[in-house]
Amino acid sequence: MPARKPQALSSRHSTKAEISARTESESAFTPRTELALKPPAALSGHKHAARTWMRLIKLYEQVDGTIATAFDEDVLIQYCLLDEECLDIAALRAAVFEEYTDLKKQIKKKPRAEEIKEHLALLDQRNALLARYQGLDARLDGKRKHLLSLQMSLYLTPRSRAGVEPKRKDEKPDDPLKEFE
Repeated sequence: MPARKPQALSSRHSTKAEISARTESESAFTPRTELALKPPAALSGHKHAARTWMRLIKLYEQVDGTIATAFDEDVLIQYCLLDEECLDIAALRAAVFEEYTDLKKQIKKKPRAEEIKEHLALLDQRNALLARYQGLDARLDGKRKHLLSLQMSLYLTPRSRAGVEPKRKDEKPDDPLKEFE
């Protein structure tokens, strides 16, 4: 069973007593320390992770209510670092694929009789590069899966925010005198 959504994201119809009781229980677990826009020390030296941190904190500040608190700082740090790791592995995977395609172009040429050993060595290299590419791809898939679970925990996916409508501005009440015009 998933965790309960914070009151700020709840769209359930509740009585005033239920809302106040829920707000009280949530405020008991809300730390006084807020998340700062400045990335924490754990993200120093990680440019992409620091940018991700600042982007997420700005998003959380736009929400009416508190979604992420100081309790979530470690999860946010892990999310930011994992996002950067995914980019690094994707770049490495792309480099391996480029080497693979270059080698594949070399192999397309038909070998002469004296070049058979070299051709077989190139085929072995190509197969090793393909295996490395597949390993990096599997690792990237695993990291992306973990990234998605963290996104859901931090209310960053549409499904984790399902059923939540943003608060609308108050509409102007109808003028009762318009009926008589």
